[in-house]
Amino acid sequence: MKKLKLRYHIYLLEEYSTVDIIKIQEFIEEYLKMNSVEDVSNQISEGKIIYYAHLETKIFEELASKVLNQFDYELSEYTIFIHNHCHIDRYNDINDIIHSVTAYQISETVWEFYYEDGILDVPKNTGIVEGQTCYLYKLEIESTQKNLINTIENSFDNWLNTLA
Repeated sequence: MKKLKLRYHIYLLEEYSTVDIIKIQEFIEEYLKMNSVEDVSNQISEGKIIYYAHLETKIFEELASKVLNQFDYELSEYTIFIHNHCHIDRYNDINDIIHSVTAYQISETVWEFYYEDGILDVPKNTGIVEGQTCYLYKLEIESTQKNLINTIENSFDNWLNTLA
């Protein structure tokens, strides 16, 4: 079974808080090091630190939970944990969903598509994520791509057309 690693974003927003975010920055860096997460980068600008980390969901969720539990409410209130993803549904003429997928950003330029529900008979051994979805395919997108959502949706529609 494939373990999906997503490209998570962790925002530390000091600009909205009176609390010093250095404590949480050190905590996050130590946690990532402890879990041998090496694919990490960050952007530091005045009042804000953004981490990009490529790691398994379980490790990420544990980190988010530890940060929210370890630090006082004000500090955790201005810490945001997310991953980029896109839900795509396709309907038939009577508005029933016939295809439902989620595209996850797994690196800066790569998205993976996972089938959630619909009429396709997707083999369940192709990468089950959280016991619900199945891996379909990977899409590489230029980091400067405009209209990212349209590109992702068009890619899925083109993939569906290959099955017809």
